[in-house]
Amino acid sequence: MIILMYVSIILIATISGAISGLGGGVIIKPLFDMIGYHNAAAIGFYSSVAVFTMSIVSIITQLKNGFIFQLKTFLWISIGSLIGGVAGEAVFNRVASSYENSVVKVIQASLLAIILICILIYTINKDKVRSFHLKNFLSIFLVGFFLGSISVFLGIGGGPLNVALLMLLFSYTIKDATIYSIATIFFAQISKLSSVIISNKLFEYDLSLIPFMCVSAVIGGFIGTLINLRLEERKIEKFYIFLIGLLLIISGYNVITNL
Repeated sequence: MIILMYVSIILIATISGAISGLGGGVIIKPLFDMIGYHNAAAIGFYSSVAVFTMSIVSIITQLKNGFIFQLKTFLWISIGSLIGGVAGEAVFNRVASSYENSVVKVIQASLLAIILICILIYTINKDKVRSFHLKNFLSIFLVGFFLGSISVFLGIGGGPLNVALLMLLFSYTIKDATIYSIATIFFAQISKLSSVIISNKLFEYDLSLIPFMCVSAVIGGFIGTLINLRLEERKIEKFYIFLIGLLLIISGYNVITNL
């Protein structure tokens, strides 16, 4: 029963994540928390596996359809995300070892809710906010580091924050920001999953779920990317705002139920 629930959530999440740039983890994490079958560490791991798989499918599909990354931005934001992911995992492990599981979930859900409120306010008013054109490699690296660390700590893939900051700091359209967001998620999850393997924690989780999750994420990533390629900017933005609002409600629920 739990496999069916997880696979269904991952399929919906990765389709939505590939369309909007949210990545899927920001949907998977709070919904898995609501089910409450696994602890925060296991949920973060399963979310990373699904999001990593989805990001591979999405990037390959976008490249096959002619998308060209700006190499300098892609390189430095990816390196930053990779290193930031290591930092985020280290902070999470410290918090997880210091507090009970319910407290960890409250911390994650509360921080996510605050981030989502800020993102929702920015996205609705982004035409009134001055955007930037970061070119300096150090600035780009620091953006990637911040996004990678937050996404891994929260176990969400980082999508909502990625898209908003990429639009704000690089003046990308929401469609381009979506693609760069998924690339950033890809590298952040490499560091997350690598740290799990290196620290010999892999076999602490129920690995029998992984094949089902990966198949679901592949299908979701492929379908979501194809839909993204066909949607207009305006429709992607409306879908993005809808998901942010929905996730804000779910995060609020998770805070209340774990108090």
